Amino acid sequence: MTGARIKKIIFLDFDGTLSPIVDDPSRAVISEEAAAWLKKAASDTNLMLAIVTGRSLKDIRKMAGAKNVIYAANHGAEIFYGGKILLKKGEAFRRPLKLLAKKLRQALSQFPGMYLEDKGLSVTVHLRRLDARHRRKVRDIVKKTAAPALAGYGLQLTYGKMVMEIRPADHWNKGDAVLWIRDNLAPDRLPFYVGDDLTDEDAFRALKSCGITIRIRDKRDSLAEYTTPSFNALIRSGLFEC
Repeated sequence: MTGARIKKIIFLDFDGTLSPIVDDPSRAVISEEAAAWLKKAASDTNLMLAIVTGRSLKDIRKMAGAKNVIYAANHGAEIFYGGKILLKKGEAFRRPLKLLAKKLRQALSQFPGMYLEDKGLSVTVHLRRLDARHRRKVRDIVKKTAAPALAGYGLQLTYGKMVMEIRPADHWNKGDAVLWIRDNLAPDRLPFYVGDDLTDEDAFRALKSCGITIRIRDKRDSLAEYTTPSFNALIRSGLFEC
């Protein structure tokens, strides 16, 4: 006779975790192995799944296409589950962020490969497709252009893997989102969090004493307890089947 499986909630970052990092974010695709696992896991009563991402809610629902999954978009500021939005934070910041996105587009239009996303509750400047010679100049322009909005509207500039993001300061982040989801939707489940980016550190910190945290690839300077070379390697390990 085998013991009962532990009920889990598995929080997953999208870019760099479920999907490889690509030059054009609109072309990101979940690997076949990860997609098959998501479909199977979503029907497993011992597992609950949540995708926690910096992408907009509309974007991540389209990109992931997974059913029976919790979506925490815009770094957790929008939480969607069961066909409805359960939580939305930072609505007062939409207008200043929209105005800033317009100014940044104008200021950066001279650079080939420039890609800016207005995600409603955050603005992301992607640097990956830029000529390496232009990246420092673009960073400087973003900082200078964004400075008045940062000071005047309570916004902050953060950095990820080849991205710069402007979002509300001292505001809701991935760590806040995973704790809200755990407390409200999965209080009896053991939390796992798998991610690869700087913004995932907020979630690693939040779950440090009450969950299992795993960073994809490099663990240096990370609060994650464990590391794995890839999400597919984690699937093959059978960790989530226990």
